[in-house]
Amino acid sequence: MTKSTLQQAQGHWLDVRDTIPMLSYMATELTYWDGQTLTIAAPLAPNSNDKGTAFAGALATLATVTGWAALTLWARAAYVPCWVAAAESHTRYTKPVMGDFQAVATLPSAEDLAGLQARIASHGRGRVSVAVIIECAGEEALTLTASYAVWPVAREP
Repeated sequence: MTKSTLQQAQGHWLDVRDTIPMLSYMATELTYWDGQTLTIAAPLAPNSNDKGTAFAGALATLATVTGWAALTLWARAAYVPCWVAAAESHTRYTKPVMGDFQAVATLPSAEDLAGLQARIASHGRGRVSVAVIIECAGEEALTLTASYAVWPVAREP
């Protein structure tokens, strides 16, 4: 990854934050992108609940959006601009989040992404799963496995 790749991703993230007000309110920040792994951080304060821990909805939102953003960035760089939408997900909360946290999305294998490209080429759309974890203080607090639908921007959403 080059510094300009990260800067381009951060610029795209700022555009996304401007169009999805909740992400701005959550004070999210794209901190890492290498073409395979994306990390988006958020502070606890604007995402807390009545117990002083992170609100489960904020954690689920950040995890879902991080998977979506990783696929969107991959499509822009390696394929074509695409619409990406969450289609199905499973979230598992494993411990309370008591401080600032980050979501880490890891794209599927190159083989799975090639299969996605082939499905888009033959059917105009495809689906792929992305794994996302939420970490706080170096410990895993949430896991998300989500399936995302992907189709070229030229098609209407």
